[in-house]
Amino acid sequence: MPRRWYQTIEIDGVDAVFEDPNRKLSKFWNEGKWNTFIEPLLPKERQSFFEIGCNAGLFLKMATDAGFKNVVGVERNRQIFNQAKCFREHTGGKYKLVNEGVGVDLRLEDLPISDVVLIANAHYYFTVGAFSKLVDSLRNRSLYCIVVSARAKRRKGNALYDINSVRGYFRDWHEITTIEDVDIEGDPCPRPQMYSVLFRGNLSTLDVNDYHGAWFEAAKDKEHRSYMLAPSMQDFFTKVLSGENFEIEDTSFYEYWRDREPHRSPEWTKNFLSYKAGLAKDIQGNGIKEPIYINQDGMLLDGLHRLCIAKLLGYKHIICKRH
Repeated sequence: MPRRWYQTIEIDGVDAVFEDPNRKLSKFWNEGKWNTFIEPLLPKERQSFFEIGCNAGLFLKMATDAGFKNVVGVERNRQIFNQAKCFREHTGGKYKLVNEGVGVDLRLEDLPISDVVLIANAHYYFTVGAFSKLVDSLRNRSLYCIVVSARAKRRKGNALYDINSVRGYFRDWHEITTIEDVDIEGDPCPRPQMYSVLFRGNLSTLDVNDYHGAWFEAAKDKEHRSYMLAPSMQDFFTKVLSGENFEIEDTSFYEYWRDREPHRSPEWTKNFLSYKAGLAKDIQGNGIKEPIYINQDGMLLDGLHRLCIAKLLGYKHIICKRH
């Protein structure tokens, strides 16, 4: 029995089709949907991309091709998830797949904060309550959210598909732009009332090189409280990220913390730096899971280690939250 796919994709030169082969020629499905409704809304910040309801993973591949470095897709349906793994293996995709349900057995806090969250023709499978909670959580977990929707069968208690309802769910976000009223004339497989909206959440970004450089310049002053912290921290995380074998007790970062916290035991200091080393490796493999925090004047309140790690990993920007 042939596989049934939601997205029309190609495996070994053969189309794996769900229902209609004309979808591959339409601007309302597959690559056409990406090119018409998603790609024009993508921001310049392209470090992390998260899709809720990723189906076969086509848009994850296209996000990777578009320059996103850390791409994650969530698909709760086990059968579709297995299809997505097959497609990723076939294409050599560098994105991650998660077979869990957002708000059910998956916590957003376990995923990297995202430049873009994509919810493409998926939000109306959530109940109104579940989707409202998700939207509220995403506001502090992502820079932007792109919602793609079209006329869909109404499910009792579920979120509605129409643009005014979606604007209501995102009322605490800033609406940037929309794509709607796309001409269906001559399209081989049109979707009535299809649109996409770009919303901005509660976070912002900082240029890593500028912000990191300013902090390190200040740290060169012998009177600056971080005079010894800056070089020892950078050396420590460089060793961790390179995979170098070393003893934590032999690092200048260990010496810094022993001098800074003399009342702590050596074991505490070692465990603390082991945790920080684990944080660096996790960010290297999975992305940053928490923004850095700054005040209204741009002063760093929390997240110095994440900033340093981001710099060493080549991040161009880092997501922050102002207080």
